[in-house]
Amino acid sequence: MTRVRGHAARGYVDLPWGQVHYRHAGTPGHPTLLVVHQSPLSSATYDVALAPLARRGLRVVAVDTPGFGMSDAPPQPWTIPQYAAALWQTADALGLDRVHLLGQHTGAVIAAEAALRAPHRVRRLILQGLPLYDDAERAQKKATYAPGYTPERDGSHLRVIWDRVWGLYPRLSPDEADRQVAEYLLTGPDYATAYRAVFDHRLDTAALAAVPTVLLHGADDLVDRMTPQVRAALPHAPLVTIPGGTDFVADEQPEAFADAVAAQCDLDAPAVTP
Repeated sequence: MTRVRGHAARGYVDLPWGQVHYRHAGTPGHPTLLVVHQSPLSSATYDVALAPLARRGLRVVAVDTPGFGMSDAPPQPWTIPQYAAALWQTADALGLDRVHLLGQHTGAVIAAEAALRAPHRVRRLILQGLPLYDDAERAQKKATYAPGYTPERDGSHLRVIWDRVWGLYPRLSPDEADRQVAEYLLTGPDYATAYRAVFDHRLDTAALAAVPTVLLHGADDLVDRMTPQVRAALPHAPLVTIPGGTDFVADEQPEAFADAVAAQCDLDAPAVTP
């Protein structure tokens, strides 16, 4: 099924290494939801969900992580703490103070680290698929995951990217796969810089006990396989799953996604309990 893309407003902020691109919707002064996407994609993942989230009373800002989407790349490969610091720099440039913070996959690691660095700025941390690897998987993935591609005159590298996208996400429609291939090309042949930062990072999950946190993702999200260890590491975090949703539940089911997220961002209502 072909879905009509959203038409969220867009902008840029200037930071020391270059420009950061973001999508936004909603009314200034409303509670803010700051969104960090998975790699190597962009804030386009959330494009169709921004208007539904705004209709539920949120001001939504979805950023392109530096080096991805339409944001400039940092001058050298960054660590997760550097990505987290850049997220708060972006928030400062946009005049955002306290926010609800949602991150998916790589973005979840960045968001969690950002929350640890400035817990007073986080109303609620929403982790949409948090990858927690043991040492063996961490080493294996660092050695073999996302090996990149070599641009070729005959375009054969496009097949490499296409096969990777379809291999990971066989439920995508062709138009959705096209968008992801384009985002891989925007990032460049080495699209694994943020992945490597994740593999090198050890998140202090115990310290997250001080941050109001919820686990929220599609029931068929690839990272759902890690839910048992994530719940063990974050016993204070309730789990909310959206039936039938994949990694791209915000795109597939924008109204259900907006309902689930907005319920967690309502300061007058309790969080969903396990």
